[in-house]
Amino acid sequence: MNRALTLRERRIGKRLAARGDAELFTRLIELCGAIAGGAFRLESLYAVGGEGAVYLTRDLRDPSAPIRVSKVALAPWHTPHQLSSALIAQRRQVLVDEEALLRTCGSPFLPQSFGLWTFRNPHLESARGGEFTRGEPCLVLEKLPGHDLDVWLCRVHRGRIDRDVLRPHLDRLAVGLLQAMVDLHNRGFLYADLRPGNLRVVGRPKRRVRVLDAGGCVAADGSSDRFPHVPSYLPPQSFTAMQQGRRVNSTAALEAAMAGRTLYEVATGQAPKAGAAVDMMRLLRSPVSPPVAEIIAALAAGDHPHCASALAALAGRAKRRVAPKS
Repeated sequence: MNRALTLRERRIGKRLAARGDAELFTRLIELCGAIAGGAFRLESLYAVGGEGAVYLTRDLRDPSAPIRVSKVALAPWHTPHQLSSALIAQRRQVLVDEEALLRTCGSPFLPQSFGLWTFRNPHLESARGGEFTRGEPCLVLEKLPGHDLDVWLCRVHRGRIDRDVLRPHLDRLAVGLLQAMVDLHNRGFLYADLRPGNLRVVGRPKRRVRVLDAGGCVAADGSSDRFPHVPSYLPPQSFTAMQQGRRVNSTAALEAAMAGRTLYEVATGQAPKAGAAVDMMRLLRSPVSPPVAEIIAALAAGDHPHCASALAALAGRAKRRVAPKS
């Protein structure tokens, strides 16, 4: 390390240390400064998830270009005895699949991809052969402007903002989220990991919701067996089925119910509880307009077979329509 940790990096370090992963944090910080493909330099650690680490990244070919982000597959770099070629290949394949999805999907609600690039990973011993000899891939992406939706919701719901001021913003978010899901579905994808932590609120001039993590996308035709999700946003019957060991596939109806539970959090500022129905009385008392509250309630109850029908119903009832923009 030849620089001081940023405030964000210190917060990430504290979270990882609380989980017993302080040494992993050190290994992730040591990747800062790596140059991928001679074009992109990993500047600082930005976020750490379950499957990957995200770095703020600078395009060395164009000093005036906006800062990017790079996703690197997460592996136990701090415990080399747990590493294997199969494990590393499995983790890296997630990035390969995500890059292919972004390249073929083309949705304006997903971040723009700048491709896969590789750099030398100092934590791998090339003498072990196989994946250990290959360059470490990183997926370079557009850094979405705005705020993470979960953070934004915490601020506005605890900020004592007047309901009349807050209402149009929450209504617009509800419409924007449904528009994003409909756009992805029209392109052949469902979003299986639908929750505020995976969404970004973009301000003016576009005022839209965008999806942060394309890794949550699965094929709408049911050909994929992947179903990344957080239990709290599953409808109760699906949560119970999974608890009993039964297989649950992502479908348009299931996505619509997850959208309802996500929008419940948008409306109320309270995350839904795993395995429990949402609190309808709390929803009806929330700052959103009555038509939006009714659509959210219907979605969460499983009354809509897909998000498109909810969006159509909302458009038909809303006094002011928010037209989708590409």
